[in-house]
Amino acid sequence: MTSLVCLVIANMIGAGVYTTSGYSLQALGTPTRVLAMWAVAAVIAIAGAICYGGLSRQLVRSGGEYLFLSRAVHPLAGFMAGWISLLAGFTGAIAFAATTFVNYLPEQLGADEPREKIMAAVGLIALAALLHLFQTGPGTIGQNILVGIKLLAIVGFIAIGIAAVELPAAVEATDAAAAAGPSFSTYANQLMWISFSFAGFNASIYVAGEARLGKQTVRRSMLFAAVGVSVIYLLLNTVFLFTAPLSEIVGRGDLAAVVGDYLGGETLGMAVQLLVALSLATSVSAMLQAGPRVYVKMAEDGMLPRWFIPSDGVPRTAILLQAYLATLLVCAATVQDLLDYTSFLLSVSAASTVLCLLLPRFRGQPGQRPTIMWPVLPAVFGLMTLGIAIVGCLYRYQQSPTSLMLSLAVVGSGIGVYWFRPDRVGPR
Repeated sequence: MTSLVCLVIANMIGAGVYTTSGYSLQALGTPTRVLAMWAVAAVIAIAGAICYGGLSRQLVRSGGEYLFLSRAVHPLAGFMAGWISLLAGFTGAIAFAATTFVNYLPEQLGADEPREKIMAAVGLIALAALLHLFQTGPGTIGQNILVGIKLLAIVGFIAIGIAAVELPAAVEATDAAAAAGPSFSTYANQLMWISFSFAGFNASIYVAGEARLGKQTVRRSMLFAAVGVSVIYLLLNTVFLFTAPLSEIVGRGDLAAVVGDYLGGETLGMAVQLLVALSLATSVSAMLQAGPRVYVKMAEDGMLPRWFIPSDGVPRTAILLQAYLATLLVCAATVQDLLDYTSFLLSVSAASTVLCLLLPRFRGQPGQRPTIMWPVLPAVFGLMTLGIAIVGCLYRYQQSPTSLMLSLAVVGSGIGVYWFRPDRVGPR
């Protein structure tokens, strides 16, 4: 249970919480609106954790969205979910976290030039891959220790920040200067970005087949971690949004470092930079641990080459491929394109998976339904997540078509690979 909770926390607390609110503040106009979007995203994530828990109670195997969609809908649907995980869900998220990691390194380390930043991001991906490449146990223990250190540091920063916040006065001052509310599509786009920070609440399902007492521990770990991280996010963003002057944080991607400097000068600012870098490093490590399990399951079902299947339980080939693809993306895309492209595809995949709870394979029997408030909870989560993703993506397309073009390329290439692959055995 401890390792599963740490895996989920490490997947969730990554780049998004330290970068998104500065951009969202620029789009929405006031800290109160931004904080409200974080609260909505938290409720959606907790609902999603409950729904994924309902799926995991019925099928305790590794494989994530691929597993559930291939069993409930069609092998093509499952393959597309796995393909999205391979090219966007994990690859894009790893590249985003590694790129942001470099931006939070202290200036003294000298990673200022574009070439140096790329090398540092690639180095982090390589080190994280090495951590999990040989034995599962040591990598998991090391990750648990780092997550514990990260949580203690975050709690310490929150305590310093909350002590400095005069919340009623800050809210009144910022709201008084607010402009008219933005459009619905702007809210939807920001909610999609913010929801990306909660991605990973379902990380336990990717390693469910290796968990002890999987029916209990997998679903509980997702719920416990989702609730705990939601509280941390709301407290962190209260500190981020209501301490430093708005002019210093609006539109800033290094929001946490700016607030750290404001609260405690250069010393605390550097400490916050190191905290963020640690958070991002553990996020990269956790995703390199979870993602390859999906590709192993796809290989076992004949959807990917059999050389992905490990002989000793450690998916080395899948880990190396995941690290290589993330490295390519680090070299090829900007941070904002990575965020848009990854957020949209992850939202579509998660919504489709949860809606499997409405289909015969996973809806249970009367009196023994898989989740509370069935079918309302999975239906609301699925439709809200899908709707927000579509509206947000269309809004972003008007600003820059790059992310949508990348998403369509992933979907098109996945369909092509599925239909033209050599005939293999179906899902087992």
